[in-house]
Amino acid sequence: MVLSLFAGLLLPNGAAAQNRKRDAVYLKSGDVVIGQIDIYDSLKGIVISNDCGIWNYKFDEVDKIQKYSSGRRISNLKSRGYYNISSLALLLGEGANGFIPYPSLTTVNGYQWNQQIFVGAGLGYEFYEWSNLPLFVEVKIMLKPDVLTPFFSFKTGYSFPLSKNKEFNWNGDGGKTFGGVLLSPEAGVRISLSAKSSLMLGIGYHYQELSYEEPDYGWIQNYKKKVFVNYNRISLRIGLLFQ
Repeated sequence: MVLSLFAGLLLPNGAAAQNRKRDAVYLKSGDVVIGQIDIYDSLKGIVISNDCGIWNYKFDEVDKIQKYSSGRRISNLKSRGYYNISSLALLLGEGANGFIPYPSLTTVNGYQWNQQIFVGAGLGYEFYEWSNLPLFVEVKIMLKPDVLTPFFSFKTGYSFPLSKNKEFNWNGDGGKTFGGVLLSPEAGVRISLSAKSSLMLGIGYHYQELSYEEPDYGWIQNYKKKVFVNYNRISLRIGLLFQ
C-alpha cells in the first residue's frame, strides 16, 4: 500500500518533467515555435504541435531545432539578416564651459551574421560647441543570446561639421570649423521585446576630435590660428533594435 502510494506520487512528477522537455523550432523568418515535433520527414518536412494547433514547415524555412525546457526563457530573435538600431544618448563630461551634457542621435543599418555578430554603418547628429554629422562603422557582439543579452560594441568614424563657423563677431569674421575622428566602445544589455524588436541600453566611452579657426588681432596685422579640441565623454544610450 505504501509502495503503491509512493509510486503514484513519483510517476506524475516524472511525467511532468518529461512534458517540460519540448522542442523549439527556430524559423528563418525570426519566429520560434515551441511544442512537440510529431513528424520529421524529408518529404513532409517538420510537423510540430502545441496548444495553439499543428504547424507544418519545410526544411528550407527552418534555421535550427533545439530542446526547450519550460524552466528557461528562450530568445526569439532571428538568426541573420538586416537590422536597424536607432538610439538617443547623452554625452557627459566637463570641459572649458563646465559640465554640459551633449546630445547624440544615431541610426545604424547593417547585417546580422548570426545571433552574436552585428556589423553596420551609421550616421547621426551630435552637438558639442557646434553641430556635427558623424559617419561611422559599428560592430556589436552579443554574449549568450537570450531574452536578456549583454553586449559589447565598438564604433569608429569621422564627424563632419554642419556649422561653418564656431562663432560670429562684429567684423563678420567667424572661426571656421573642422571635423575629426571619433571612437566609441560601449557595453550594455539587449532586452527582447518581440521576435523583431529589442530595447538597447548601454554605457560607454566617447572620444571625438574637432578643431576650429580662431581669429587673433595683432598690432600690425590680423591672423587666424587653428585650435584643436579633444572631447572625452561618458555616453548613456537608449535605443531600439529592429530586425
